[in-house]
Parts: sequence; structure tokens; C-alpha cells
Amino acid sequence: MVKKLTIDSSVIISSLLEKEHMHQEAAAIMEEVLNGKAFAIMPFSVLVEVVSAVRRRTGSETLSVQVENELTSIENISFVMLDDKSAMDAAAIAAKTGLRGMDAIVVQVAREFDAHLVTFDEEMKRKSRSILKK
Repeated sequence: MVKKLTIDSSVIISSLLEKEHMHQEAAAIMEEVLNGKAFAIMPFSVLVEVVSAVRRRTGSETLSVQVENELTSIENISFVMLDDKSAMDAAAIAAKTGLRGMDAIVVQVAREFDAHLVTFDEEMKRKSRSILKK
């Protein structure tokens, strides 16, 4: 059975940049997606955060655009838009848990699509436990 994941931007960034914290663990997670063992569903805000972080950390506009193009072309990755209902649900999650805004949106997507949240952010893990089943 294919695992359904919602992957936080920190994990994707770590998978792309060798000098990042937990690079090998992150690369293994992304390899599961690339090999079809997992399907990732994330809000478009994750894409924006990843592209922005790659640009800031490498100084390369070319590399950041390449990362954007690659992520949006991977068959086992789906980015979803934030509509009115999703935004209200994410706001409720933020109010209940005290999560940062973008983190609440990521958690909302994991909950909406019944996906396993993958993050290296310990605060996000801890605060989302009451929201997520997995």
C-alpha cells in the first residue's frame, strides 16, 4: 500500500541541500516518493517556502526555479490550494494549538487528506498531535 504523506518544507529543503540538518533522513523520505512507495500531498505554501529557501541559501535563482519545476512535475506529489474552508480550518488549528500560520496550513492539509505529517520541527509535531490521528 502506498503511504500518504504531507511533507513539511523543512524536510524537502533538507533533502535537496547536503549541508542541511538531517539530509540523509530527508533524502530517504523523498526517495520513497520518487520510487512510488509514498504519495505526497502538500499545500502550495510548501512549494513557495522550498523555492524561497533554496534561493536564499544558495543565492541561485536558476537552481530555485529548477527545484520548482522538478517538484511540480513529480507524479507522486500533489500541491493543493487554500480555499475558504481550508483557510478557516487552518485558522481554527492555529487558534487551538498555537502553531505558526504556515505550519497550521500544513497540518490542516495532513488532516484533510488523512496523511501522515512528516516534519523535523519538534514544536510542530508536538502541537499537531491533538489534531492528527497519525
